[in-house]
Amino acid sequence: MHVFLKIHNIFNQPVIGVSDQDCIGKTYRQGKFCFSVSESFFKGDLIPIDQALTILMKSTNFNAVGKNIIQALLKLEMIHAEAVIEIDNTPIAISII
Repeated sequence: MHVFLKIHNIFNQPVIGVSDQDCIGKTYRQGKFCFSVSESFFKGDLIPIDQALTILMKSTNFNAVGKNIIQALLKLEMIHAEAVIEIDNTPIAISII
């Protein structure tokens, strides 16, 4: 299984966008809340999910979207289940340390 991962440097801090392949380019809505999985933020390198997890383990800030990546992050206890929101049956988590 592969995911898209893109690293951004914002104010000299790396911020990572990671997404399941099928989420790229979609916008999820729930009431007034809207979350866009933009290609400019999330569509970087297409890499194996294990490689993405290794990168995320060293990260302090990341946004993750999609059932596969969120399930893997939960399994490794890199995020807490209460930190995951679900919009249109798609889980989303933002980790900021």
